[in-house]
Amino acid sequence: MSKSKGGGTGKGTGKKGWNRWQAAERKASSKPKPYVSKGLKKKAEEAKAARLNEQK
Repeated sequence: MSKSKGGGTGKGTGKKGWNRWQAAERKASSKPKPYVSKGLKKKAEEAKAARLNEQK
């Protein structure tokens, strides 16, 4: 008879390492950037101009 391992984290590394890698990847990608991309800068300026026009 074969003796298979019974579930849990005992089955190799499986998903455990992948989850750890994914968490690190998400953390790195959500870190604030030291610069503002052109698209975001333009959007922010347009929003600011719109707000100023509303106040007048």
